[in-house]
Amino acid sequence: MKYVQTEVLETVVTFATEKTLPSLKALADAHRREIGFVNRATLAKAIAHQEILCTSFGFLHFHHRRDRISTLYHLCVCPSQRGKGVGKQLVNEWEKYSRKCGMTTLRLKCPLDLNANGFYYKMGFTRIDIEPGAKRSLVIWEKKLLYRKSLPPQFVAAITASGSELKRLFELWKSGGDLDRNPFRHIISSPIACRPSTIKFLKQEKNQGNIKTVWLDCGAYQVQQGKRTYDELLTFLDKFYREHLWADGYVLPDIVPLTTDSDKIVESKVCDTLFYCERFFKQMPSYVQERAIAPVHGRNVNQINRCVETYAKLGIQRIGFGSWGTSGPNGSVNMLSRDSLALFQDVYNIAKENKMDVHCFGIGGPNSFNRLHRNNLVPDSLDSTTWWKAGGFGSIFFPNTSQIQITQRRGIETTKEGLEKLKRDTQHSCYFCESIEQLRTSRNHRIMHNLAAWLDTLERAQ
Repeated sequence: MKYVQTEVLETVVTFATEKTLPSLKALADAHRREIGFVNRATLAKAIAHQEILCTSFGFLHFHHRRDRISTLYHLCVCPSQRGKGVGKQLVNEWEKYSRKCGMTTLRLKCPLDLNANGFYYKMGFTRIDIEPGAKRSLVIWEKKLLYRKSLPPQFVAAITASGSELKRLFELWKSGGDLDRNPFRHIISSPIACRPSTIKFLKQEKNQGNIKTVWLDCGAYQVQQGKRTYDELLTFLDKFYREHLWADGYVLPDIVPLTTDSDKIVESKVCDTLFYCERFFKQMPSYVQERAIAPVHGRNVNQINRCVETYAKLGIQRIGFGSWGTSGPNGSVNMLSRDSLALFQDVYNIAKENKMDVHCFGIGGPNSFNRLHRNNLVPDSLDSTTWWKAGGFGSIFFPNTSQIQITQRRGIETTKEGLEKLKRDTQHSCYFCESIEQLRTSRNHRIMHNLAAWLDTLERAQ
């Protein structure tokens, strides 16, 4: 087990022993209303089989079944320590231990009238049923424990620059000396939004082996921002995808819901996305079908399920999720809200049950990925434009930090001494951040630095 720190205390989560039995029994008796009467012999038997995790302030009693479902029997926390993370520690350790033992599912029942139901929802459990109990109804909660990748996700650089600008960036990265890594190894670009020289350059670099994979994005945000109609998008993609069979991925055309959309509009957009995606997919040559990337949208589990099931029936092997929530002009900025994280967990679980790879569209910056990682939601691949946009607006970031406006002297971090301290604290150093003056004056150095910080972030997530 491990040491876990909360806001106000530090505790150790361990397996209960015979010495802790009296305190566990006393705590259980104090919670008879919530968990009912717990026999002392039951606790003693569970301790002998290492089925109780405990801290100084609470305990969790579970049982690993032969069908690889781990069932929670009791979770108790001292009243004086509630709201301080003790219950979260115990559940996280239960999940960690269950994964180690090869369990596939966590399951529990909670009386309908208890506030604890909200806690289990926040911990990533899904309510699957309500059943009558001896005295009150019980909510059945479940959490799937599917295999999580130990390798970092594949970073896909989202590109919109012209061919000549990309050439300069490629050469600049090589001049930095970090030849063992290539942030442009995997690229996604929208042909409807970029210049013809961009696609020409990417094809050339791929043929020369400098790029491993190129995905063609459908560019649905052009419709979202009112620059194109959806019919124009479909016509363009139908022609372009047929003419460019050298690409490694083809994103199917979707209709992107916005945070500001009503539930009715979101449902309509999900239905339209599935209808047009399926029709478009069936019209495409087999080469495009085999490399299709299908967009998943929705605001609830039912919508997510319909998306994944539709694509699974078509034989599509990779889905992409981008319903993070949006802000800014025309919904152009993605956000990782609590609700979107819960949705992505459903997407991940359902996709893995169907043996699909999961891609994250427009994940944002390293902090957004770190939120996924902390929630044990590591996708197979992700793309980001933040490295480009942040650099263009004069900002840089380091692993596990927020963006810093480096072009203006604001606070200690924007001084030479502050920058050096930040590099030490984050254990990041690259050719492009050696000089604060270059970061202040060179947009391309900021962009390259942000790319290096992205690669560091993903590598440290292993």
